[in-house]
Amino acid sequence: MRVMVFGAQSHIGFAICEKLLEEGIEVCGIFLDSSSKMRKLLLEERMLLIGRNALFHELTLDHHWRHIEATHVIYCTENSHNQDQLCFEKSVETALETRSHYFYVTPATSKFDENEQYLSSTLATYTLFKLPGLYGPFQPPEENIHQHLKSCVAGQKNTLIIKEPIIFITDAAETIVEIIEKGDYQKAYSLLCEQKDETIESVSVEVKMNAKETESGGYRIMNKTSMEKGLLEQISCIKMYREIYGLDS
Repeated sequence: MRVMVFGAQSHIGFAICEKLLEEGIEVCGIFLDSSSKMRKLLLEERMLLIGRNALFHELTLDHHWRHIEATHVIYCTENSHNQDQLCFEKSVETALETRSHYFYVTPATSKFDENEQYLSSTLATYTLFKLPGLYGPFQPPEENIHQHLKSCVAGQKNTLIIKEPIIFITDAAETIVEIIEKGDYQKAYSLLCEQKDETIESVSVEVKMNAKETESGGYRIMNKTSMEKGLLEQISCIKMYREIYGLDS
């Protein structure tokens, strides 16, 4: 198995690369450049955590990778990036040329209509992964959870109220890779995670889910990581890279 991950620089994209490598699967990560100095530095640190790995190939959209015979192509959307649409189109072209299984990974809130029309008219089959909010180490700095935890590390006292379903980044990546490895693909998976109202005093978070019935077609995953543990891991990441996050300035 050889997997090409387009948008490997994204929060979920990199986590998927890490999980694939853990499974001993060859990965070609297609990275988009970032204009943010902070994001570049954090990506460099993440690459150091992977280290030298013969199974991992770091590429960009400018590289000549058309000769690569991929068995699976994964596209991870990052709508905020100015090359995201080009990345999507290149991923579809690659899947078509290599006759690979194609997977589209996106937040459940993201608009998908235009891309879905392009996919349907270009590829015979594809699989969609719709994700709720993701949290955990290396969460994008602009996200509310990151901002709250960063303020906690800085000693500020406030409370974050979470009202939308969220999934720990590693749990989401593991679920996606497990489904891909099984090979029994549905048209679409909406990843859901059982959550309940709770107060997490260690990180000043109140969870108010007002739990609803599982939506039709939802793929419920186990809570492998408690929310408190996941948030504490995210705080540890912020502390480890506090200089990059601007906490020492």
